[in-house]
Amino acid sequence: MPALDAISTFVDTLDGPSIPTNALTQAASAFRDTLGTMLGGTATTSARIAAEVARRDVGPVALVAGGTSSSGMAAFANAVAASALDYDDGHYRGGAIHPASVIVPTLLATALPGVTMDEFLVAHVAGVEVAIRAAYLLWPRHPDGDYHCTGTAAAMGAAAAGAKVRGLDADGVARAIATAWAHAPMSAFQLPMVKEAIGWSAATAVTAVNLAEAGFMRYRSDHRPSAPDVFPPTPFDRPGAMQDPFVDTWGTVFEVANTYFKPFAACRYTHAAAGGLRTFMSEQGLGADDIESIEVGTFRSAVFLDNPRPPTLEHAQYSFQFVLAAIAVHGAAGSGEMSEARLYDEAMASFCDRTTVSYASDLDELYPARYPARLAITGRDGSRSELLCEMAPGDSEVPLTADQLRTKFVELAAPSLGAAEATSFAADLDEPSGPVADLVARAYSGSIDTWAWSTLHSLPRLSQS
Repeated sequence: MPALDAISTFVDTLDGPSIPTNALTQAASAFRDTLGTMLGGTATTSARIAAEVARRDVGPVALVAGGTSSSGMAAFANAVAASALDYDDGHYRGGAIHPASVIVPTLLATALPGVTMDEFLVAHVAGVEVAIRAAYLLWPRHPDGDYHCTGTAAAMGAAAAGAKVRGLDADGVARAIATAWAHAPMSAFQLPMVKEAIGWSAATAVTAVNLAEAGFMRYRSDHRPSAPDVFPPTPFDRPGAMQDPFVDTWGTVFEVANTYFKPFAACRYTHAAAGGLRTFMSEQGLGADDIESIEVGTFRSAVFLDNPRPPTLEHAQYSFQFVLAAIAVHGAAGSGEMSEARLYDEAMASFCDRTTVSYASDLDELYPARYPARLAITGRDGSRSELLCEMAPGDSEVPLTADQLRTKFVELAAPSLGAAEATSFAADLDEPSGPVADLVARAYSGSIDTWAWSTLHSLPRLSQS
């Protein structure tokens, strides 16, 4: 598997000095952002159920929702929490996946005692680079192609990250990636709760790392039999994959720097429309009652986000109507507005009923580099305005500021930690340093005793031989 050999060598040899500052800064921001989405996500039904099931497994790894579990099930529950609000990071060209919601929980479940933030962030970068390139290769190149969502590609990247932070050599990294790919979630996108199989992706990655460390897939000699040509062992082994201009940039282009962070707790497809409506209403001084109706035109892949009365939180996250109603009625679409309680918000329901969604074929030209929308807004006074919303807040041209990211973390962490501690914690995470366990223990202090972190991975380390 020459492709996998090249990738595992990249992961094995990657170190801090070889990573550009902007990429490391983005990785540190992703760490804080994901801790925030994990904390905020614990309020959802999906995260509570995942944690309840995870606690049935005995183990030392802390769950952000409270209690402890085995490494695989802890990664599962924490990843479900990280993605439950649909507030996690993403990457446009990299298959529209959300890498950090899989990679961070995987790293928290695999990092050995004493692992520093510098080591953690290097492993995170390695994992993101693998995940995004794999997702890019799996992205359908024609309208009717199968969509492999986050859980599929991110399992490979998270396995690479976990193997890196565990100190496995290049061969161990390769076997972890190959094992993760062989067991990666392949299911289609589903609602509610399952969504992009992010929880199971993290559990798969952790298990793949544990297996690789124990010698899984190791051959008895240096000879490695070739896989049949009809069964490429990974997406990278497909003809021409490693020569693709997007993929063939290992160590020269760090795609982690091109990830985005979300200002709204909803599917990214809705964000350009939400940002455009928020700006329009602010500039015009309008309230929700000033708007008679909104017609949303969108590209082909987003037409399914048409649900004026979503029955669950997850359906609401994938509803143009609900997201725009949150913006119009409450001025925001964060964790407070995009919540299960708001499913019964009469003012939002009324606005949803006044919003329609249709296919605008000309917007397909901008996708997937952009997730555009066109809004036709009719006012109660008979006025009509049309907006073309191309960029979403958080795009590389309009990235969220450090203050906005810090505010987002506080919003998510305050219900568990208290406003003062969440604010202090957010500031400390601006430049995270020292042992990872010491930092992360603060994230769990509002839910459980932190003793679990002192015993994290206290079991003997498995031999690679």
